[in-house]
Amino acid sequence: MMMNTNISNVIEGNTDKSQYDAEVKKILSDKTVLAWIMQGTVNEFEGCSIELIRDCIEGEPEVACRRVIPGHTPEEITGMNTENAVPGEGTITYDIRFYAITPGGERVKLIINVEAQKSFYPGYDIVTRAVFYCARLLSAQCGTEFTPTNYDDIKKVYSIWICMDVPQKMEYTITRYRMTKEDIYGVVPDEARYDLLEAVMVCLGREEKAEEGTQLHGLLSTLLSAKLAPNEKKEILQQDYGFVTSVELEGGLSGMCNLSDLIEERAVERGLARGLARGMAQGMAQGMAQGMVQGMAQGMAQGMAQERLSAIQRMIQKGCSKEFVLDLDYTEEEYAEAEAALNQLA
Repeated sequence: MMMNTNISNVIEGNTDKSQYDAEVKKILSDKTVLAWIMQGTVNEFEGCSIELIRDCIEGEPEVACRRVIPGHTPEEITGMNTENAVPGEGTITYDIRFYAITPGGERVKLIINVEAQKSFYPGYDIVTRAVFYCARLLSAQCGTEFTPTNYDDIKKVYSIWICMDVPQKMEYTITRYRMTKEDIYGVVPDEARYDLLEAVMVCLGREEKAEEGTQLHGLLSTLLSAKLAPNEKKEILQQDYGFVTSVELEGGLSGMCNLSDLIEERAVERGLARGLARGMAQGMAQGMAQGMVQGMAQGMAQGMAQERLSAIQRMIQKGCSKEFVLDLDYTEEEYAEAEAALNQLA
Protein backbone atom coordinates (compact mmCIF):
# COMPACT_ATOMS: atom_id res chain seq x y z
CA MET A 1 0.00 0.00 0.00
CA MET A 2 1.40 3.40 -0.96
CA MET A 3 1.91 6.09 1.66
CA ASN A 4 1.03 9.23 -0.24
CA THR A 5 1.25 12.27 2.01
CA ASN A 6 0.53 15.83 0.92
CA ILE A 7 1.93 17.74 3.86
CA SER A 8 3.55 21.15 3.67
CA ASN A 9 7.24 21.40 4.56
CA VAL A 10 6.80 24.95 5.85
CA ILE A 11 7.61 24.66 9.54
CA GLU A 12 8.59 27.69 11.58
CA GLY A 13 9.76 26.16 14.86
CA ASN A 14 11.86 28.19 17.26
CA THR A 15 13.51 25.15 18.85
CA ASP A 16 14.74 21.72 17.82
CA LYS A 17 11.96 20.22 19.94
CA SER A 18 9.21 22.09 18.07
CA GLN A 19 10.68 20.91 14.77
CA TYR A 20 10.83 17.33 16.09
CA ASP A 21 7.18 17.57 17.22
CA ALA A 22 6.20 18.85 13.77
CA GLU A 23 7.95 15.90 12.09
CA VAL A 24 6.08 13.46 14.37
CA LYS A 25 2.75 15.07 13.47
CA LYS A 26 3.57 14.90 9.77
CA ILE A 27 4.32 11.18 10.04
CA LEU A 28 1.11 10.48 11.98
CA SER A 29 -0.97 12.45 9.46
CA ASP A 30 -0.05 10.10 6.60
CA LYS A 31 -3.29 8.48 5.43
CA THR A 32 -1.97 4.91 5.73
CA VAL A 33 -0.70 5.56 9.26
CA LEU A 34 -4.06 7.11 10.17
CA ALA A 35 -5.81 4.06 8.72
CA TRP A 36 -3.81 1.79 11.05
CA ILE A 37 -4.67 4.04 14.01
CA MET A 38 -8.37 3.99 13.08
CA GLN A 39 -8.39 0.23 12.60
CA GLY A 40 -7.08 -0.24 16.14
CA THR A 41 -9.16 2.40 17.94
CA VAL A 42 -12.36 3.33 16.07
CA ASN A 43 -15.23 0.85 16.50
CA GLU A 44 -16.74 1.72 13.15
CA PHE A 45 -13.63 0.43 11.33
CA GLU A 46 -12.96 -2.70 13.36
CA GLY A 47 -12.11 -5.58 11.03
CA CYS A 48 -11.83 -3.35 7.94
CA SER A 49 -8.80 -3.50 5.67
CA ILE A 50 -6.25 -0.69 5.70
CA GLU A 51 -7.01 0.04 2.01
CA LEU A 52 -10.75 0.42 2.72
CA ILE A 53 -10.15 2.69 5.71
CA ARG A 54 -7.80 4.89 3.65
CA ASP A 55 -10.58 5.36 1.12
CA CYS A 56 -12.96 6.42 3.90
CA ILE A 57 -10.77 9.40 4.90
CA GLU A 58 -12.19 12.52 3.27
CA GLY A 59 -9.72 14.85 1.57
CA GLU A 60 -6.27 15.36 3.04
CA PRO A 61 -5.75 15.23 6.82
CA GLU A 62 -4.57 18.62 7.98
CA VAL A 63 -1.82 19.41 10.45
CA ALA A 64 -1.54 22.72 12.31
CA CYS A 65 1.61 24.08 14.03
CA ARG A 66 1.07 27.09 16.30
CA ARG A 67 3.59 29.90 15.87
CA VAL A 68 5.42 30.88 19.03
CA ILE A 69 5.21 34.64 18.34
CA PRO A 70 2.01 36.04 19.93
CA GLY A 71 -0.53 37.46 17.54
CA HIS A 72 0.33 35.17 14.61
CA THR A 73 -2.27 32.87 13.13
CA PRO A 74 -1.39 29.16 13.43
CA GLU A 75 -0.03 27.60 10.27
CA GLU A 76 -2.75 25.58 8.55
CA ILE A 77 -2.66 23.11 5.71
CA THR A 78 -5.71 22.55 3.53
CA GLY A 79 -8.62 20.85 5.24
CA MET A 80 -10.88 21.73 8.12
CA ASN A 81 -10.01 24.66 10.32
CA THR A 82 -8.00 23.28 13.23
CA GLU A 83 -8.36 26.43 15.27
CA ASN A 84 -11.32 26.12 17.60
CA ALA A 85 -11.96 29.49 19.27
CA VAL A 86 -14.83 30.55 21.52
CA PRO A 87 -14.99 34.15 22.84
CA GLY A 88 -13.68 34.22 26.39
CA GLU A 89 -12.44 30.61 26.27
CA GLY A 90 -9.15 30.92 24.43
CA THR A 91 -7.96 29.04 21.36
CA ILE A 92 -7.07 25.40 20.72
CA THR A 93 -5.08 24.12 17.79
CA TYR A 94 -5.50 20.41 17.14
CA ASP A 95 -2.53 18.32 16.01
CA ILE A 96 -4.46 16.44 13.32
CA ARG A 97 -8.17 16.61 12.47
CA PHE A 98 -10.13 15.14 9.58
CA TYR A 99 -13.44 13.69 8.41
CA ALA A 100 -14.04 10.01 7.78
CA ILE A 101 -17.07 8.25 6.31
CA THR A 102 -18.00 4.88 7.78
CA PRO A 103 -18.14 1.94 5.34
CA GLY A 104 -21.12 -0.28 4.78
CA GLY A 105 -24.80 0.41 4.34
CA GLU A 106 -25.51 3.56 6.38
CA ARG A 107 -22.53 5.81 5.69
CA VAL A 108 -22.03 8.10 8.67
CA LYS A 109 -19.57 10.99 8.89
CA LEU A 110 -17.13 11.04 11.81
CA ILE A 111 -14.82 13.81 12.99
CA ILE A 112 -11.50 12.40 14.20
CA ASN A 113 -8.72 14.18 16.08
CA VAL A 114 -5.28 12.56 16.61
CA GLU A 115 -2.86 14.03 19.15
CA ALA A 116 0.82 13.16 19.64
CA GLN A 117 1.60 13.40 23.36
CA LYS A 118 5.19 13.11 24.57
CA SER A 119 4.65 13.75 28.29
CA PHE A 120 1.90 11.74 30.00
CA TYR A 121 2.05 13.90 33.17
CA PRO A 122 2.31 17.54 32.00
CA GLY A 123 0.82 18.78 35.27
CA TYR A 124 -2.77 17.63 34.67
CA ASP A 125 -4.69 14.51 33.64
CA ILE A 126 -4.32 13.80 29.90
CA VAL A 127 -7.63 11.91 29.87
CA THR A 128 -9.44 15.00 31.14
CA ARG A 129 -7.89 17.04 28.35
CA ALA A 130 -8.96 14.44 25.78
CA VAL A 131 -12.56 14.59 27.02
CA PHE A 132 -12.41 18.39 26.78
CA TYR A 133 -11.18 18.12 23.17
CA CYS A 134 -14.14 15.85 22.40
CA ALA A 135 -16.51 18.40 23.92
CA ARG A 136 -15.02 21.19 21.80
CA LEU A 137 -15.21 19.04 18.66
CA LEU A 138 -18.91 18.58 19.37
CA SER A 139 -19.74 22.18 20.24
CA ALA A 140 -17.80 23.55 17.24
CA GLN A 141 -20.29 21.79 14.94
CA CYS A 142 -23.11 24.15 15.89
CA GLY A 143 -23.92 26.24 12.85
CA THR A 144 -21.88 24.05 10.48
CA GLU A 145 -22.92 20.41 10.93
CA PHE A 146 -26.14 21.03 12.85
CA THR A 147 -28.45 23.82 13.98
CA PRO A 148 -30.17 24.30 17.36
CA THR A 149 -33.38 23.16 15.68
CA ASN A 150 -31.95 19.76 14.70
CA TYR A 151 -29.43 18.20 17.05
CA ASP A 152 -29.76 14.86 15.27
CA ASP A 153 -27.22 16.07 12.68
CA ILE A 154 -24.40 16.14 15.23
CA LYS A 155 -21.44 14.06 14.03
CA LYS A 156 -19.71 11.59 16.34
CA VAL A 157 -16.20 12.65 17.38
CA TYR A 158 -13.06 10.78 18.37
CA SER A 159 -10.00 12.20 20.10
CA ILE A 160 -7.16 9.65 19.84
CA TRP A 161 -3.98 10.28 21.84
CA ILE A 162 -0.68 8.62 20.95
CA CYS A 163 1.22 8.70 24.25
CA MET A 164 4.95 8.06 24.08
CA ASP A 165 6.41 8.65 27.56
CA VAL A 166 4.14 6.67 29.88
CA PRO A 167 4.62 4.98 33.26
CA GLN A 168 5.60 1.32 33.10
CA LYS A 169 2.22 0.12 34.40
CA MET A 170 0.49 1.66 31.35
CA GLU A 171 2.90 0.54 28.63
CA TYR A 172 1.40 -1.16 25.56
CA THR A 173 -2.23 -0.45 26.45
CA ILE A 174 -5.20 1.01 24.56
CA THR A 175 -8.00 2.50 26.67
CA ARG A 176 -11.35 3.87 25.53
CA TYR A 177 -13.45 6.47 27.42
CA ARG A 178 -17.01 7.01 26.19
CA MET A 179 -20.61 7.73 27.17
CA THR A 180 -22.74 4.73 28.16
CA LYS A 181 -26.35 4.35 29.27
CA GLU A 182 -27.27 3.15 32.77
CA ASP A 183 -30.82 2.24 33.68
CA ILE A 184 -31.12 3.44 37.29
CA TYR A 185 -34.74 2.31 37.67
CA GLY A 186 -36.63 0.33 35.07
CA VAL A 187 -35.42 -0.43 31.57
CA VAL A 188 -35.61 2.09 28.73
CA PRO A 189 -35.15 0.82 25.16
CA ASP A 190 -31.72 1.80 23.82
CA GLU A 191 -33.06 4.16 21.14
CA ALA A 192 -31.45 7.51 22.02
CA ARG A 193 -28.37 8.53 20.06
CA TYR A 194 -25.93 9.31 22.84
CA ASP A 195 -22.82 7.55 21.47
CA LEU A 196 -21.31 10.81 20.23
CA LEU A 197 -17.83 11.05 21.73
CA GLU A 198 -14.93 8.74 22.49
CA ALA A 199 -11.48 9.51 23.86
CA VAL A 200 -8.86 6.81 23.23
CA MET A 201 -5.41 6.53 24.83
CA VAL A 202 -2.82 4.53 22.87
CA CYS A 203 0.14 4.11 25.22
CA LEU A 204 3.43 3.00 23.73
CA GLY A 205 6.35 1.57 25.69
CA ARG A 206 10.08 1.14 25.88
CA GLU A 207 11.72 0.08 22.65
CA GLU A 208 13.51 -2.91 24.19
CA LYS A 209 10.04 -4.42 24.79
CA ALA A 210 8.68 -3.54 21.34
CA GLU A 211 7.54 -7.11 20.73
CA GLU A 212 4.73 -6.57 23.24
CA GLY A 213 1.34 -5.02 22.53
CA THR A 214 -0.79 -5.00 19.38
CA GLN A 215 0.19 -4.51 15.74
CA LEU A 216 -0.68 -0.85 16.17
CA HIS A 217 1.78 -0.56 19.05
CA GLY A 218 4.47 -2.19 16.93
CA LEU A 219 3.82 0.08 13.95
CA LEU A 220 3.83 3.29 15.99
CA SER A 221 6.88 2.21 17.99
CA THR A 222 8.74 1.66 14.73
CA LEU A 223 7.64 4.96 13.18
CA LEU A 224 8.47 7.03 16.28
CA SER A 225 11.61 5.19 17.36
CA ALA A 226 14.55 7.41 18.27
CA LYS A 227 16.99 4.48 17.96
CA LEU A 228 16.16 2.96 14.58
CA ALA A 229 17.75 4.44 11.48
CA PRO A 230 15.44 5.41 8.58
CA ASN A 231 16.54 2.42 6.48
CA GLU A 232 15.83 0.08 9.41
CA LYS A 233 12.38 1.58 9.84
CA LYS A 234 11.70 1.19 6.12
CA GLU A 235 12.68 -2.48 6.19
CA ILE A 236 10.46 -3.22 9.22
CA LEU A 237 7.51 -1.34 7.70
CA GLN A 238 7.81 -3.30 4.47
CA GLN A 239 8.36 -6.76 5.99
CA ASP A 240 6.02 -6.59 9.00
CA TYR A 241 3.29 -4.19 7.86
CA GLY A 242 3.28 -4.38 4.05
CA PHE A 243 4.15 -0.72 3.49
CA VAL A 244 5.55 0.58 0.24
CA THR A 245 7.05 3.79 1.58
CA SER A 246 6.80 7.00 -0.40
CA VAL A 247 9.50 9.60 -0.82
CA GLU A 248 7.51 11.96 1.40
CA LEU A 249 7.25 9.55 4.33
CA GLU A 250 10.89 8.50 4.06
CA GLY A 251 11.83 12.18 4.22
CA GLY A 252 9.72 12.59 7.35
CA LEU A 253 11.34 9.59 9.01
CA SER A 254 14.82 10.87 8.17
CA GLY A 255 13.97 14.34 9.45
CA MET A 256 12.68 12.98 12.75
CA CYS A 257 15.73 10.74 13.26
CA ASN A 258 18.16 13.55 12.47
CA LEU A 259 16.38 15.95 14.80
CA SER A 260 16.26 13.28 17.53
CA ASP A 261 20.04 12.88 17.31
CA LEU A 262 20.53 16.65 17.32
CA ILE A 263 18.28 17.16 20.35
CA GLU A 264 20.15 14.43 22.27
CA GLU A 265 23.53 15.90 21.37
CA ARG A 266 22.49 19.40 22.38
CA ALA A 267 20.98 18.12 25.63
CA VAL A 268 24.33 16.55 26.48
CA GLU A 269 26.11 19.76 25.52
CA ARG A 270 23.78 21.83 27.70
CA GLY A 271 24.29 19.44 30.61
CA LEU A 272 28.06 19.64 30.27
CA ALA A 273 27.89 23.41 29.98
CA ARG A 274 25.85 23.66 33.18
CA GLY A 275 28.30 21.37 34.96
CA LEU A 276 31.26 23.39 33.73
CA ALA A 277 29.64 26.64 34.81
CA ARG A 278 28.95 25.34 38.32
CA GLY A 279 32.43 23.86 38.49
CA MET A 280 34.04 27.11 37.42
CA ALA A 281 32.08 29.03 40.05
CA GLN A 282 33.15 26.61 42.76
CA GLY A 283 36.69 26.59 41.44
CA MET A 284 36.95 30.36 41.43
CA ALA A 285 35.84 30.50 45.05
CA GLN A 286 38.35 27.87 46.08
CA GLY A 287 40.99 29.44 43.88
CA MET A 288 41.02 32.53 46.08
CA ALA A 289 42.83 30.44 48.69
CA GLN A 290 44.43 27.63 46.69
CA GLY A 291 45.28 29.29 43.41
CA MET A 292 43.04 30.13 40.51
CA VAL A 293 44.24 27.40 38.14
CA GLN A 294 44.04 24.56 40.65
CA GLY A 295 40.66 25.72 41.94
CA MET A 296 39.10 26.01 38.49
CA ALA A 297 40.32 22.56 37.49
CA GLN A 298 38.98 21.02 40.68
CA GLY A 299 35.68 22.86 40.44
CA MET A 300 35.18 21.81 36.84
CA ALA A 301 35.80 18.18 37.76
CA GLN A 302 33.36 18.39 40.66
CA GLY A 303 30.75 20.03 38.47
CA MET A 304 31.09 17.37 35.80
CA ALA A 305 30.83 14.60 38.40
CA GLN A 306 27.75 16.20 40.01
CA GLU A 307 26.07 16.63 36.63
CA ARG A 308 26.57 12.92 35.86
CA LEU A 309 25.06 11.96 39.24
CA SER A 310 22.12 14.30 38.67
CA ALA A 311 21.52 12.74 35.23
CA ILE A 312 21.46 9.25 36.76
CA GLN A 313 19.04 10.38 39.47
CA ARG A 314 16.66 11.83 36.88
CA MET A 315 16.68 8.56 34.93
CA ILE A 316 16.04 6.53 38.11
CA GLN A 317 13.11 8.79 39.00
CA LYS A 318 11.67 8.26 35.51
CA GLY A 319 11.77 4.49 36.00
CA CYS A 320 14.77 3.66 33.83
CA SER A 321 16.36 0.33 34.69
CA LYS A 322 19.91 0.01 36.01
CA GLU A 323 20.91 -1.82 32.82
CA PHE A 324 19.61 1.06 30.71
CA VAL A 325 21.63 3.60 32.73
CA LEU A 326 24.84 1.56 32.62
CA ASP A 327 24.46 1.18 28.86
CA LEU A 328 24.89 4.96 28.64
CA ASP A 329 28.49 4.64 29.92
CA TYR A 330 27.79 5.45 33.56
CA THR A 331 29.69 3.35 36.12
CA GLU A 332 28.40 1.02 38.83
CA GLU A 333 29.92 3.36 41.43
CA GLU A 334 28.14 6.40 40.00
CA TYR A 335 24.83 4.53 39.91
CA ALA A 336 25.24 3.38 43.53
CA GLU A 337 26.10 6.90 44.71
CA ALA A 338 23.13 8.44 42.87
CA GLU A 339 20.77 5.77 44.20
CA ALA A 340 22.02 6.24 47.77
CA ALA A 341 21.50 10.02 47.54
CA LEU A 342 17.90 9.52 46.35
CA ASN A 343 17.22 7.06 49.19
CA GLN A 344 18.41 9.64 51.71
CA LEU A 345 15.97 12.18 50.30
CA ALA A 346 13.07 9.71 50.38
